[in-house]
Amino acid sequence: MIYGGQLLSIYERVRALGLTGSRESFSTEWCGRGPDYLRDYTRRSGAMARVPPRTVVRLRSHLAEAARLLPAAVAAEVRAVDAMIERDIHVAGAVGRWSVRP
Repeated sequence: MIYGGQLLSIYERVRALGLTGSRESFSTEWCGRGPDYLRDYTRRSGAMARVPPRTVVRLRSHLAEAARLLPAAVAAEVRAVDAMIERDIHVAGAVGRWSVRP
């Protein structure tokens, strides 16, 4: 699980690598959602909204595919984005466990 704020950071990294040109194309091509999908996470409390697991799986799959096709230097950057997602999943899981009270 990751949160909306983390998804927005991922978008910024992917855009900085030149792999997407807009929030709309990232939403549709990378996340498999509608063109306004990222906009939902920029709204009030959107940064703390959970991103559905199927969206995260699609995004990671798309990143893995891109890493296979890109030159080594760019592929390393793409793999770093995926590593960031992996870290965020673990952090979100830990935060979720800590916030549960008996």
